Amino acid sequence: MNWISITFFLIAFLVFCTLFKRGADIISPARVFGFTWSIVFGLANLKLSGLQHSWTLSDWVYALMGPSSFLLGLFAACVMAMGRQLHPVNKMRQILKNQDVNEARLFYLTIAAFTTYLVGYFIVYLVKGHVPIFAPNPGMARTDFFIFGIGLFLHNMPFVLFFSIVYLLLVPDSRGRKWILKAVVFITVLSYVFLLQRYQLIMVAVIAFALLYYATQYIRFRTVALFVALGIAVIYSISTIRVGQLLQFALYKGSLMKFSPEYAIITEPYMYLVMNVENFVHSVNKLDHYSFGYHTFDWVFALIQLKYPIREYFGVVETPYLFSGYNTYTLFWTFYRDFGVFGISIVPLILGLVVGSLYYAMRRNPTIELVSYYSIIVFVMGLSFFINLLGFLWFVYIITWMVLILKLVRVKDSKWESGSAAHFS
Repeated sequence: MNWISITFFLIAFLVFCTLFKRGADIISPARVFGFTWSIVFGLANLKLSGLQHSWTLSDWVYALMGPSSFLLGLFAACVMAMGRQLHPVNKMRQILKNQDVNEARLFYLTIAAFTTYLVGYFIVYLVKGHVPIFAPNPGMARTDFFIFGIGLFLHNMPFVLFFSIVYLLLVPDSRGRKWILKAVVFITVLSYVFLLQRYQLIMVAVIAFALLYYATQYIRFRTVALFVALGIAVIYSISTIRVGQLLQFALYKGSLMKFSPEYAIITEPYMYLVMNVENFVHSVNKLDHYSFGYHTFDWVFALIQLKYPIREYFGVVETPYLFSGYNTYTLFWTFYRDFGVFGISIVPLILGLVVGSLYYAMRRNPTIELVSYYSIIVFVMGLSFFINLLGFLWFVYIITWMVLILKLVRVKDSKWESGSAAHFS
């Protein structure tokens, strides 16, 4: 281990130590983002795979530019929030406890989302003729289980689970409806696991954790440890089904790992953490033209059905300059590929400022909406080393529906307070 890795791991350790400071917000943006990228850079510099390369000074400048710009934006938002009253987390929980939701609307909208999820699932199954977990080639089948349009209903899963959790944990009484939603959660999770997809399950876990942390007293060390252990077990199980034990060893050999084969199980998590930034550094010096917003606004072109015609007409290569089977580049690659140095420095700066502003707005005036929006951002920051979720149509689809449902179920004035309004507890 060299001094660069030691430095980044030391930064991550210091960030971790701040979690034990009295009154500290353990998922503040600088903590989440700083810890994530410190770990990623520390691991990337270990060079445990033969697919990794030594970085020059210019490589490090490019690699650090995006994360540094984002942190600078967070710092600017912090400076602008100085002198304003920010509620501590305990006070936020008290405020959120007394906010009302329209219980009936929350329940029926969740059921509607679940119903359309099942409809989309069944139609795709009829067209494709199989569910990935039972297909002859599960790894390939999981990427093919989609139809444009109706297939978007499969992405109802995150907000079906999210709003079911909100109802089950934060709405008092209503036992009958809670039993129905427990069945909804079970069926949704089981059916989605059959698709062998992991990202959106992780998304639900993260945003639910953040919501519960700010809105309830449920988050304790024991519960966190339990859910982390359960999450690792589920993710590893899905991975094992997808590639199998034999292919795990093949992955170890194909990744040219420099440690003993008995630790082959470490290969996948290590490579998923480091190869994104490795691909970024490898590609950034080879890019000789920019795409001027095509990738940043990928979801817009996908929605209006111009994504693939544009790609074919201009000969766009989605994963250029790859030197391995790992084909992701970090969130910041999108902005560099579209706008060069300007994109990788200015766009993350603006994003950091927006995220910081939302965070401090939430701390000044906690509402279920703001907490839910920030919970999603926590997920985006935590996965920023891997892919740019902001450009995906499925992600925009999920966010759009979550925003609409939150607006519909939030009680904002006295005319709603009779009938089916429920207090958070």
